[in-house]
Amino acid sequence: MKLLLFAAALLLNTTIAAAQQKPDEVWTKFEKKQRGEHEYSYGYKDAAGRIRVPARLGGFTSAQKFRHIIAVSEYKTMQQYYLLKNGRQVGRDSVYMFDYTFDCESEGKILFRDQVKNRVGFLDSQGRAIIPAVYNYATPFRNGLALALIGARRECWGGEEDTVQCEHLGWVGGRTVLLNERNQVQADSLPRRQLDDLNWYSLQINALAADTAITRTFRAVNGDRYTFVDYKKEFTGWLDQVFLPAVRSGEASQVVPLCYADLAASGKPFRGWEYFKGAAFVQKFYRPLLRPKLQDLRVDARNVAVFSESLNTLTFTSPRFQDFLTDCGAHFEAKYPAFSVVITEVDAVGQKQYDHQTHLTFIRTAEGYRLFMVSV
Repeated sequence: MKLLLFAAALLLNTTIAAAQQKPDEVWTKFEKKQRGEHEYSYGYKDAAGRIRVPARLGGFTSAQKFRHIIAVSEYKTMQQYYLLKNGRQVGRDSVYMFDYTFDCESEGKILFRDQVKNRVGFLDSQGRAIIPAVYNYATPFRNGLALALIGARRECWGGEEDTVQCEHLGWVGGRTVLLNERNQVQADSLPRRQLDDLNWYSLQINALAADTAITRTFRAVNGDRYTFVDYKKEFTGWLDQVFLPAVRSGEASQVVPLCYADLAASGKPFRGWEYFKGAAFVQKFYRPLLRPKLQDLRVDARNVAVFSESLNTLTFTSPRFQDFLTDCGAHFEAKYPAFSVVITEVDAVGQKQYDHQTHLTFIRTAEGYRLFMVSV
């Protein structure tokens, strides 16, 4: 028994020492098959492949990368807590979960929830509560800023009065505020409908000549003007001024650079996705699909709609798409948004709508927007 305790202590001390030597090293998730047909437990390995966290964690553990702090659940006990690289466990009674999904560390911070008050705040990378749980809801930090809702009340989506028994709860009322990392309100009572597609990394303060065609500006509490690029405005401008002219040029070679390296296409009825490299996709679809569909397209036409889209990580498994994901393996929409252009077929006079649509989906990359998915 003493020998086992000594071995366990030695293993723990080794892990702590390694973590202290390389505090910023990223550990990656691995899985271990359990007895059930689809049962797995999870752990984490360092860059050299050494196991740093044994495979004792359960399915709610969503972090694919372990930087400093992660939310976990134990495989056997289902106990939930935040785990640090030195093995310390914090927040056993305050793990944040939304839609059966844990939060992931972002810019050295992770959400936690006061389960009694039903309010959220932020822990730092050492597990300390640096922003108290006084908010109804908050987004992850992006570029040192987070949106938070305060002073709202619970309401059932279906209008039921019993907020305990209703299936879907939401927040109504309250104020949307912009926080910095010190829990200081930078802007107050922001218009929620204008916040969905903002590029938080594009912040300019008191910009002298902001391009209003692609930006939104908000007044800060100190009187400064905070200007952000609006991704949707930016995308529709690029579509109209860059992509559509390239398609209309009649030169397929002009379209190839505007396609992502890996594309997926599907038809109707749906029989699965077919994958292409950019040049091969254009060669096959430019004349029969892209040019005839887009030759006369107007972004503001009645039969054209532009929607924000989430990257389907089950469809796009290529390593190229890993850059577009968060540490939890979800689409990193705040930095790499995707938009679908939906074209609905109508008759000659535009009165009758046919049951047929074409979807073209684009993603923002480091090089600009690129076409990466088509469904007809």
